[in-house]
Amino acid sequence: MKPGRPARVDAIELSAYLRAIRRGLVAVGVCALVGATIGVAWTIRTPKVYSSTSSVLVSDVPLYLARKGEVGAKWFTIDTEASRLVSEPVLDATRKATGEQNIRAHLHLAAVPTTKVLKVTYNSTDKVAAQKGAATMTETYLQLRRTDLEARRDNRVELIGQQIATLNAKLDDTVIKGKSNAGKIAEQKASRLAIAQQIAARQTESRQVRTTSAYPGQVLRIGGTTKARQINPFVPPVDGLVLGGLAGLLVAYIRSTRLGRASDVSRLVPGRSVVTLPKHWFGPPGIRVHTWDPITVGVLGIGAGAVMVAPPDREPGEAERSAADQLSAALRSHGRESRVVDRSVLPADTIPALDPHHASTVLVTGEGVTSEPGSVLAALTGNVVLIVTPRTRQRALINAVHRAAEVGATVQGVVLLTRFAVPDGRFMPAVLRRST
Repeated sequence: MKPGRPARVDAIELSAYLRAIRRGLVAVGVCALVGATIGVAWTIRTPKVYSSTSSVLVSDVPLYLARKGEVGAKWFTIDTEASRLVSEPVLDATRKATGEQNIRAHLHLAAVPTTKVLKVTYNSTDKVAAQKGAATMTETYLQLRRTDLEARRDNRVELIGQQIATLNAKLDDTVIKGKSNAGKIAEQKASRLAIAQQIAARQTESRQVRTTSAYPGQVLRIGGTTKARQINPFVPPVDGLVLGGLAGLLVAYIRSTRLGRASDVSRLVPGRSVVTLPKHWFGPPGIRVHTWDPITVGVLGIGAGAVMVAPPDREPGEAERSAADQLSAALRSHGRESRVVDRSVLPADTIPALDPHHASTVLVTGEGVTSEPGSVLAALTGNVVLIVTPRTRQRALINAVHRAAEVGATVQGVVLLTRFAVPDGRFMPAVLRRST
């Protein structure tokens, strides 16, 4: 890189990448630690969850109630029984017992197709609700199943009764009408015997159906055993760690685009004088005069003339005007007449007139060099002192130096304004640093 030419953002060296990574590690580590701490605090504040599990053995359905191929018959499987376990009547009974509304969000149902066992687990932050939840569900389920089996048994008995009534009607129709003979009598006896046998079979089946028990099953495990646990206790800390790390990367990226130290300024504008000053100073004002020596030497070397004092890309503030006053005091301490003029009080595209009989310097504070008025002022004065802060974007400083070179102005130095300091450096470790 040639001396005197400002660095480009896209021509950064490997050491600059390593420097950005080193500085970013602190931000990433701190943010990740804060995120993990918040996650741990969230986990601690999360209420414990109580679990209650109840298992029920589903009995086989009598074949006469669940016979394949019969009209109106219903084939029972473990899946249909699992659906009954989470049916609306069961959920309504559980709501009344637990006092909770969204019952499905508290449930975990296990129904393996090759088994006859249904296992329901009820989770709740209320221990009593957890105890009642699973027990109420299995109890209500068995009641519903018993009621359904009894209703199907009664329907079966009624259906058999209708079949017997139909057979009796057929039996009555076997009466011989008209003249009878030996053939008709033999046929009548055979028909009546066959119908009577069918009636007897239906009556026997009806008695068997009436006496068969509609046994729904039994509870193998009552949901009274509970245990407290945290829901995914490691998820909030890990999430906080990851989110905090991502936030740290974002902060590190933003910081990498800003001017943090005097070394960053020296790297971006090599060959220029760099002075570090506090925005607010607590102590004797005279101690700041010698801090300007790297810049005052260059300003004194140009002789009488005007110097623009401005930030790279924004309107000047009190900090910039204070810096101009300090530079003026430093010049006067070296015997040079100096005064500060704000650009807003001057006519457009003009600079203050100089006294030809005295060597004097006029410091003009104006808009950022990259703006149109600032570029014109830089071209008129021919000399620029840039004022930056640690929050100034690196690209803004580089663009300002390039712009000054385009309009034929010379950058006499760059002033890095920090926050505040006292003479012994208690508020800021690097008080009044300077590098050339």
